[in-house]
Amino acid sequence: MTEHNIDLNLLKFRGHTLSEMRDGALSMTVTRANPLNHCKPGIRCVHYTEVPGRYRLPLRIDITAKIDVPSFYIMLGEGHANFGIHFDNRRLDDICEPQNKINHFNSRIPMNEFADITLIYDLKEMQIIIDGEERYYSKREKYMKSPVFKGMNEEGFPLRISCVKRTNLEIRSIRITEYDDTAGINHIHDPKDDKFVPPTEKPTFESCLSGLPDDLRTAIIDIDGWLRTLRPMKFKRQISKYGDKITYTASEQGFSYAIHISGNVLYHTLQWYILTQGKPETWGRKADRMEDTLNYLAQTEPAFARRMWGNLYECVGGYGPGCMAKTPYTFASEKITACHGKMYFNMNLSEFEDVKHFIGAVNEITSMGGFPK
Repeated sequence: MTEHNIDLNLLKFRGHTLSEMRDGALSMTVTRANPLNHCKPGIRCVHYTEVPGRYRLPLRIDITAKIDVPSFYIMLGEGHANFGIHFDNRRLDDICEPQNKINHFNSRIPMNEFADITLIYDLKEMQIIIDGEERYYSKREKYMKSPVFKGMNEEGFPLRISCVKRTNLEIRSIRITEYDDTAGINHIHDPKDDKFVPPTEKPTFESCLSGLPDDLRTAIIDIDGWLRTLRPMKFKRQISKYGDKITYTASEQGFSYAIHISGNVLYHTLQWYILTQGKPETWGRKADRMEDTLNYLAQTEPAFARRMWGNLYECVGGYGPGCMAKTPYTFASEKITACHGKMYFNMNLSEFEDVKHFIGAVNEITSMGGFPK
């Protein structure tokens, strides 16, 4: 048995990452979208930190970490396991032959609190433990019978760690233990999954918010009242049939704001939406005033406009060159292609004020007669 207590100062950073050592812990974030969710196989994470060396199974990975908003990823070899997110249905993939198929496990961790996470990759078993609780167990992982496993294991597997864009990840410790014969997994019972269970009754605005902390619930109630009384823009509220999304649509402007909720976590987005009635060649937007709004804000609040530009979620090429959701934007001589033209916001309370400020600018322009043709 060989135990490696990793010196966090020696981690290597790739792609668009920001990091610093603070009070003995490593703080990091990524500033570009990572191709980690719902993309076709073969598209790799490009913004991450890498642990020095390569490691052979059977092995155990122990990481103590915390995040402020969902989510972060531990990636061994070609695989990944994600933590803190409840929207992704591909939370786990194989270290040798990733399939990009639906794979659930209960990946919930508390926000803003350190969690002890253990991943054990044995030769014939795999297990995930969070804060002492078994969350995943399997004897049927692809790598266990893969013809490429022997060669990959002899070479050793790299270990990388990453997070969703603008998530603040803090890592307190990383320990990797390589075993001679077996890691000795102690499997007690089949872990409970946290697959989504559809509501038995028609969801209401109040029931959608029932699992959220009080401060987030209050923030949503506040923005709900503000949007529904805003003029001249007129927002209509819609509740999804599963109670996992609240959408506010200003159809005259072709603009929408949506809050995506799963239990006690959320994210929210705004966009000039794509109309998809009819054949794909007829799809398009009633309008797209993202660039105009950013330029309008930049006249008096350049720092805010720049920050909102950073909230646009970049296309990572997950659906190929023919994807009709690719939306090119230019601002201050910079260019990006945004996925669906969406601006993303996380569950920090300050993000709700940013949403109100941005939509307030759109409404202000509308009240002055609208955007230039």
